[in-house]
Order: sequence, then C-alpha cells, then structure tokens
Amino acid sequence: MKKFLVVMVVLALVGLGSIAFAADVTVGGSLQIRSRDFNDMTFYTNQNFKNQVDTQERIIMNINAKAGDDVKGKISLWQDFYDWGSNLGASGASTPVDSNMGTGFGSSTAGVAADTFGFREAWISFNVPGIPVNLTAGHQLLQLGDGWFFRAMHFGADAWVVANVTGANTVAFVDVKASEGSVAVNHDDVDGYVLLDVLKLDDNNTIGGNLADIHLGTGNDLYNLGLNYAGKLGPLNLKAQADFQGGQNKNVLPGNPQPKYQGYEIAIKGNVMMDAVTINFLLGAGSGKKDTDTSPNVKTFVTLLDIDPHYTFLYEYKISTAAKAAHTGLANTEVISVGAMFAAAKSVQIGADIYFLMATEKVNNALTEAGAGSPSSDIGTEIDAHVNWKIYDNLSWNWDLGYFMPGGVYKDANGNGKDAAYGIQGILAFNF
Repeated sequence: MKKFLVVMVVLALVGLGSIAFAADVTVGGSLQIRSRDFNDMTFYTNQNFKNQVDTQERIIMNINAKAGDDVKGKISLWQDFYDWGSNLGASGASTPVDSNMGTGFGSSTAGVAADTFGFREAWISFNVPGIPVNLTAGHQLLQLGDGWFFRAMHFGADAWVVANVTGANTVAFVDVKASEGSVAVNHDDVDGYVLLDVLKLDDNNTIGGNLADIHLGTGNDLYNLGLNYAGKLGPLNLKAQADFQGGQNKNVLPGNPQPKYQGYEIAIKGNVMMDAVTINFLLGAGSGKKDTDTSPNVKTFVTLLDIDPHYTFLYEYKISTAAKAAHTGLANTEVISVGAMFAAAKSVQIGADIYFLMATEKVNNALTEAGAGSPSSDIGTEIDAHVNWKIYDNLSWNWDLGYFMPGGVYKDANGNGKDAAYGIQGILAFNF
C-alpha cells in the first residue's frame, strides 16, 4: 500500500507536466493529525472496545484543472485517517461506502473501513455547447439541502449531475450510484434519482425543493420529498429543512406484508453574530417507531448520511442512537440546542453547546449485560465544548470535547442508568 501510494503520487505529478500546456492546473492538499480519546461509548460494563484512544493522520492531494471557461475537472487523492503505527495503511482497506444506502438502512458501520486509501473526488464538469446546461460526472461530494437526509461529504459518491441555470433559478437532475450488484442484472443495484430546484430570492435568501427516489432493488423504492431554505433575516442567519417519506418495499416473500415508508423530519438552525460573540441554536425532530409497535411499516425517518458528526459530538457521532445505530441524524430524535462561540483573541475562539435530547417514540437501547429496560423517551443531555486556534493562515488546531449524560433510553432491565460518555478530539491541519 505504501509503495502504491508513492507510485500514484509520482504518476499524478508526471501527468501535470504533460497537461500544463492544455489547461490551467493547480495543486493543493492537506495534512491533518487527529488525536482522540473516547470513553464509555457502548455503555457496556466490560468491553475492551468501549474506549477509543488513538492518534491518526490524513493525507490529501488535490489536483484542479481548468480548460477555458467551459471545462474543468478535479482529482482528490487521499489516505483517510490511519492509525499511527499501522505503517501508512499497510492493513489494507475495503472499498468505502459513504452512506447507509449500500449496507442497509440503519447500519452503524455503513461499510466504511477505518483506513481508506483512494480517490475522494474524480470528476469532469463541462458546459454543453449551445445550450445552458452543465454536466458533472464522476466521484463527487454531494448533499441535498442542508444535509439532514442525504449527505456524502466524507468519501463522496459516484454520480451524474445535469444542471440548468436560468437567471436566479437552478434545476438539476442527479443520478447517484451507491452500490453496484451484478453487472449482468439490471435491478439489483442501489441507486438514487433526484430532481431538484433552487431559487435565489435575492442576494441573501434561497429556497429549494427536491424529490428523490432511492431504488433498493426490484420493487423497493423509498421516496423523499425535501424542502429547504437558507438565508439571512436581519441579524439572523437561518437554515431550515423538512423531509417527508413514502414508498413501499414490494420485494418481500409471498404472503408477507409489504412495508411502507412513512418517515419525516424537520430541522431549523441559525446563528446571530454580536461583535465578538456568536449565538447559535438548533431545533430538530425526526420520526421514529416504538419498541411495542408491531407494524411492518418503516416509520423511523430513513437517513443516508456519511460518517462525520452532523450535530452532537458524541450522541449521534459515536453512540448508538434512539434509532439504534450510529450516524442516523435526527431519526427518532428530538433536539433543542443552544450555544455560543466567543472570540477570546484574534486567533482563538472558544465556545460550547448544550443539547437536550428526546426520543420521538419510546424505545430502549440499553446495550448492557442485564439487557434492555423499559422503553423511554429520555435520551439524555450532551454538553460540547470547542476551542479553535488559527495558528497561521494555513495552519489550525481545533479541539472538541463532549460529555453525554444518558437518560432512560439507555437504562438496563434492572432500572440502572449508565455512566456518562465523554470524549476529546483535536485536529492539527495544514492546508496548502
């Protein structure tokens, strides 16, 4: 793996020399050192993997090429965070899957290897001659709206994006290939088809809508209607998103019920800047399903998200949520959050957020030796602290600290609550 990385970098640099006369080429990248210490993530009493302590490194090389005003492309080669002492990825890595689409909804692992080497981005974009249409094809970073339903911003996704920009309005069609089955079979893949529209109301406000069909094989289609807003209302910067899901899984054994998708979510977040202080907030809720509900229908909001934090630093990022998996966004979760960031110095910002978390529908997710307790709507409370240090223009060292106090959702069959989970993560990043 290490030799292969060197060969790829050399070939990329040689390639730059050969195309320099045909296109404008820029090379950049990033080196990031990540230090982590997480404790009691599983709430088991005796488990070696409940703690996670490591130092990791990420290497990114970006090559951007532009030929005139109508053609451009990008290659982003990277070694994602690998553990120090693993000989730069000598352990190998499987093909990354950036969302839960490829591994079944609600998968906590999402098919992602902890150590991934490959191409984060590799795409071509051009304006079609004679008509106001742009086509972008290849492996690219994508999300819908504010990213509460679909977000592939970590590893990216393979897709075609066809867009028409007319004045202040943009219409686009997106074809995402999340998982390829047998090339000899037409309907065993995981595909996403999206039609979206974004309208710029003025310089500060945009509204949008999208309709997605997530095709999970023959007869299994999840439909998601998304509405979103992003803008500025006086001193308030505001983003809002709502999603409503339908569809049905008809690909079931004869005689069994055919589950229908019935999820929904809404998220509103914003911030107000006041001199050296920025106040921020989040209100969100996603549908869920009670433990006692025997209906075959999928009532929990289905999310197709990457493996990065989406709001909380611990609950949704490192812990099995009230939707009983990690990286599930607002699925079966209601959240009220308020926080602030303070410019303590020219180069240092400090702040904190507090999250009050409730399950939309009562469940129990106590992964303990004593077994699950009674269903509850009390997920718990989380406090996250942040320290961002901009050492130089291209060098930063940012830290996140989290403390999650679990509620009744995590109580065991004996009625015992679990100890708090806590963690700290720092990323030293040099961008060039």
